[in-house]
Amino acid sequence: LLLKTRRDGYDGYGNTLVQEPDDAAKACSALGWPARGLLAEAFVTFKRELAVIIVRGQDGEEVVYPIVETQQDPERHICRVVLAPAPILGEIAARTSELAAKAVRAVGGVGTFGVEVFQLADGSVVVNELAPRPHNSGHYSIEACVTSQFANHMRAVLGLPLGDPAMRAPAAVMVNLLGSGGALPGRVQLAAALAVPGTHLHLYGKSESRPGRKMGHVTATGDNLEDALARASLSASRIRT
Repeated sequence: LLLKTRRDGYDGYGNTLVQEPDDAAKACSALGWPARGLLAEAFVTFKRELAVIIVRGQDGEEVVYPIVETQQDPERHICRVVLAPAPILGEIAARTSELAAKAVRAVGGVGTFGVEVFQLADGSVVVNELAPRPHNSGHYSIEACVTSQFANHMRAVLGLPLGDPAMRAPAAVMVNLLGSGGALPGRVQLAAALAVPGTHLHLYGKSESRPGRKMGHVTATGDNLEDALARASLSASRIRT
């Protein structure tokens, strides 16, 4: 099972896998129990991780962005790559969109929500996380969609009509730039990354690099996921944080 902190858990922080009964006491102590409240969840064996951005207006108007697949860093359990749209069957995409929209409606959400979902081996889907904010899995929308998740968030909270979430290109890939604790990238690295055609580099202006910290991202759009992934990965590989 997984033990999780009830608050302030993200990007693999505040989560501990418990595989044997004897691991439970150590895990509880590491997470700060009993002073800190914890959740215990069944471990889910999933086929892939999906995510979807839902934006809901004050009047209940909704827009749903394309379903994406998120791929995690295997050691740090932090999102490394986002594939848009996810390479899944249409019926799974429809099921995921419906589940995510119901989750946002259930909490009376207004604005942009990121909904993370596990796709199980039988094709069913379960919600993993509901994030009430613009979400890392939707950053690709800045270049790849008619209206970005950020623009639609502002529209929603201001009571304005929501914009079209459709993609401008057949495919887009976002690669996160994860910190290693080293020096911040300089002009040479930035120039090398920007030299890759059709890529867009975003740095978040963070003054300190820490291992696993999201320091920025690279997005590439293209005619297919393979091409977009190759260019986004090449650009990201030229940045050291």
